[in-house]
Amino acid sequence: MKEIDREIRKVLHGIIKKRERAFIDGEGSNDDLLGLLVESNMRESNGNAKLGMSTDDMIEECKLFYFAGMETTSVLLTWTLIVLSMHPEWQEQAREEVLNHFGRGRPDFDSLNRLKIVSMKSLFFCSMKCRN
Repeated sequence: MKEIDREIRKVLHGIIKKRERAFIDGEGSNDDLLGLLVESNMRESNGNAKLGMSTDDMIEECKLFYFAGMETTSVLLTWTLIVLSMHPEWQEQAREEVLNHFGRGRPDFDSLNRLKIVSMKSLFFCSMKCRN
């Protein structure tokens, strides 16, 4: 475990330093969580290392968001599969809608927004989970 933690820290440290250099060079972007974190930290500290977050703090934040997001997604997918198995008619409606829109092709993010039945069922699943 310690070796994995060291490797994750090493990779994240490199990514953060690269983002900090890009921000200093005026090439940084803040279109993701890490970009926002680095930009905010660079502006807050304004060259004073005591004011901003340390690189270790930023690494911990990255790990937290990554693993929390992964956990949330896996729980939602598991719950969705459980509810679909409990309601085979919904499963069939969702399958039919996906096949009608995409056939055997790979769906893309924008096209997923056009799925009405799947979207309605997802909202229903989430509301059921929140009540339980």
